[in-house]
Amino acid sequence: MKVVEVCRVTPIPSSATSTSLPLTFFDVFWLTVSPIRCLFFYETSHPSTTFLEEVLPKLKHSLSLTLHYYLPLAGNLTWLPDSDKPITQYVEGDDALSLTIAESEADFYYLSSNSSHEFKEIQPFVPNLPASHTRVPVMTLQITLFPNAGFSIGYTTHHGVLDGKTAALFMHSWASICRRSGDSTLMPELTPCYDRTLIDDPNDLERNNLDFVLKYIEPRNKSLMILNANAQPDAMICTFQLTRANIELIKKRVNAQWQEKYKHKLAMYVSTFTITSAYVWVSLVKARKIRTGKVHLGFSVDCRARLEPPIPSTYFGNCISGCFIDADSYDLIGEDGVAMAAKAIGEAIEGLNDGILDGVELAKLPFMDMDRLFSIASSPRFELYKTDFGWGKPKKVEMTSIDKNGAFSLFDSRDGNGGLEIGIMLKKQEIKAFASHFASGLEVEKMQ
Repeated sequence: MKVVEVCRVTPIPSSATSTSLPLTFFDVFWLTVSPIRCLFFYETSHPSTTFLEEVLPKLKHSLSLTLHYYLPLAGNLTWLPDSDKPITQYVEGDDALSLTIAESEADFYYLSSNSSHEFKEIQPFVPNLPASHTRVPVMTLQITLFPNAGFSIGYTTHHGVLDGKTAALFMHSWASICRRSGDSTLMPELTPCYDRTLIDDPNDLERNNLDFVLKYIEPRNKSLMILNANAQPDAMICTFQLTRANIELIKKRVNAQWQEKYKHKLAMYVSTFTITSAYVWVSLVKARKIRTGKVHLGFSVDCRARLEPPIPSTYFGNCISGCFIDADSYDLIGEDGVAMAAKAIGEAIEGLNDGILDGVELAKLPFMDMDRLFSIASSPRFELYKTDFGWGKPKKVEMTSIDKNGAFSLFDSRDGNGGLEIGIMLKKQEIKAFASHFASGLEVEKMQ
């Protein structure tokens, strides 16, 4: 890969010369979590000259227009020694969003396929966040041209400032303005809301979380240095698919197993998310050959519509709670393992109605065996395959921040048929084992 240019994209001038955005207890919860990294592949036939002279200027100009609405993304998260907590700040004239322009001779079609490939092959197309102890950019971007084949857009965002939903909102906004040839008007459903008074904190969760970060997680005394746990050298990334028909078959099988075992139907609604997460979780436990002891599943829950009163879906920042589930691995690898997993996930989701904020206090987090923790990134509700900049929807979307062993991503299906895409990153032999369990489970469902 060759770096063509590293430029600073500034928002179009606004009435505000500077703006600051305080963190809430939702943000502090994710302050020390690794950044969110995502990669979009777009298939086009532009040669280098055409791309650099026509396509790139359009992407840059629309980015500048979009940043007018998303000023914090052009700024930095700062934590001064005399300050109680970090703050997000953008100063006009000083700050800008860093955009790397690169060109690669790598095989675009191979990298944007669902087949397994080494993680290190796509890692160069997603930028890093250059951090110091007191300052770190909120976002960085990279656009990489694959001549006569396509281009990619990779972003990295600091999780202490925004969640995946806000990142997706920005990408949809940028695509909308670019697609409409620079018309800078944003529809209300894409316009971010920055009103921090909407977040009520009667139990002082912010103070509790800050104390926990400083005492247990961040002993380096208010440092914003990012400790990225690098993916294992032999890490492979691969995408698996469940069609709507697959999902319905698994649902029927789960209900039938529960009826047969307990003589009654599952008392809860089994959603597409629940059944897919259960199926993937079981396949992962089998692939990792965990046969005894507890295993865990963690995922984020959007709180915007669950708060009292609800807040706008366009709220900028973090507004997600963590949900953690325990299960006995022996139960999950059994004949009715998916049913057992679905029950555990479904009950945990129903339990959120009684305490949606319980998962936003760090001190209450269970101390789990991280080698047995599986987690879910992204959400099909983000509709990332609708991110069309004017050259069609993405050929592939890859969540590259699943580089922790046991994490997987969930996306809406590219063909829009109601199915889901599952991104998995594991060791080479574990990927093969997962593929075998994933496929064999579907064959069992077909034969029922």
